Amino acid sequence: MRWLDGIRMNLVQELFFPTPIYYLDLEGAESLNQYLLPRIYAWRDRDQSGIARSNVRTMGAWHSHTNMNKLPEFELFVRKIEQTMVELFTAQNYHPNSKPASHNMWANINPPGGYNRSHTHPGSLWSGVYYVQAPEHCGRVVFHDPRVQAEVQPIKIAEDKLADQRHWREVNHKAMAGRLVLFPSWLRHEVEPNLAKVDEPYSDRISISFNYGQM
Repeated sequence: MRWLDGIRMNLVQELFFPTPIYYLDLEGAESLNQYLLPRIYAWRDRDQSGIARSNVRTMGAWHSHTNMNKLPEFELFVRKIEQTMVELFTAQNYHPNSKPASHNMWANINPPGGYNRSHTHPGSLWSGVYYVQAPEHCGRVVFHDPRVQAEVQPIKIAEDKLADQRHWREVNHKAMAGRLVLFPSWLRHEVEPNLAKVDEPYSDRISISFNYGQM
């Protein structure tokens, strides 16, 4: 409460149109990643061209086909994601009879210099990324403010204050092996270039991405 020209001011703040982003460090991630890593590389070796989506192929970024959720060698990982999506649906207060529907899933290998352009995931409700291998300086996933109109006027913050979540125009999530990040499929995002040292072993950033709907 404060006073302005003799008038009592008592502003009530309400926050609408939230953009939830969830993250989770999977239990048993180290052994899971040791299982996934050679199978993803073997997939790349069988299909070196992959497909082109947001990945910049001229920089060596490889994107598998999107049927990973149908391949038996990745069933263990798919089950873990299914369990997490059920938890997310509960947190979102979705109808108890509603179940997550797996639309597609794919692997990404970004060597040093590789990155993904800004994009969204049309046709789905929730999307996610899981990091199998994430060397230091391998690039963050960057989420952009979906309110395009919010960019028309820069904001000046009081000198003795720090900009908080109400003022951010982008959010960065560091890539960490074993971490799962979930976000609305309509949320625009990109992945920074992998700046890991080329001569380091395990310099590739390796992740698994997926889309889910509701049934």
